[in-house]
Amino acid sequence: MRSFHPENRIRLSWQPAGWDHPTTLPVAVGDRSGRTLLRFHQERLADSAERSAQRAHWEGVMGDVLDDLRAAIGT
Repeated sequence: MRSFHPENRIRLSWQPAGWDHPTTLPVAVGDRSGRTLLRFHQERLADSAERSAQRAHWEGVMGDVLDDLRAAIGT
């Protein structure tokens, strides 16, 4: 863990399996205009191929989060 701000964000060093280098992963939680905000932003990626792969990964993670929330509230 690189830094932690309660009820706001955490910043981690993270190295996906099979990669030869770590990245920095800030995760933010907050409120924007009465709506919940959850944001992933991965830094120190090697190239555009890694950026594209990780963008797809985090979009999938967000889809899973939304599916879990919808199941929890019954919509």
